[in-house]
Amino acid sequence: MVDAVRRASAIVPVAIASGREPTDVARYARELGLTTPQISDNGARLLDPSANSTIEAHVIAPEDARQIATGLEDLSMAFFAVDGWDAVRKVSEVTDWDITVIAGYTKDRDAPTETQAEAVRGAAALAPEQVTAILSQDAGGRRWYVNFTRRGIDKGTGLRSWAERVGAPLEGVVFVGDSFNDIEAFAVAGLPVAMGSAPDEVRAAARESVGDVYADGVVEAIERFVLPG
Repeated sequence: MVDAVRRASAIVPVAIASGREPTDVARYARELGLTTPQISDNGARLLDPSANSTIEAHVIAPEDARQIATGLEDLSMAFFAVDGWDAVRKVSEVTDWDITVIAGYTKDRDAPTETQAEAVRGAAALAPEQVTAILSQDAGGRRWYVNFTRRGIDKGTGLRSWAERVGAPLEGVVFVGDSFNDIEAFAVAGLPVAMGSAPDEVRAAARESVGDVYADGVVEAIERFVLPG
């Protein structure tokens, strides 16, 4: 995959768009040789991977972030939150309440996926009026998350901002995703592509499909839709 991404980035801007924290996204981008802005925090942050710095961020109101994080702890659910640039996993670890995303999930990694899905759907009710709650799964569909961001902020808004900053027309953007938190970006990108592991609702929102992560679906997408034939 690294070779395919590097070949693509030699001719077009390439970005990771992830619900992960900025430290992870910046590290992965550097490993792939990407220097353009990247999207982390489920669309709530654009970052510069070379400088480990924030380009723009959309912060949840501190009182709302505290309500969600405390509520997740009361439900005995695990979470990570991005406070500034740092990932924290307990309310007691939060220092600035400069939080862009909170991702809640069940503590039992071996729980059936149906049980996890039910838990995160219930936790989504913690979102106050000015916060959006969006469900997602990991690449293998083994773990469910509920991602809380400021209302109106998601991977779609992150993609719009990214495209504007790098000068890429949205109608020419190929966006590859596999989970529910990619649907908003699918609605923005010119060519939304679902990976093979994507749930039916996600696949229905895409125009094209490729193999799953274990079948090098990203490489397939790059070779079919980005690199010259």
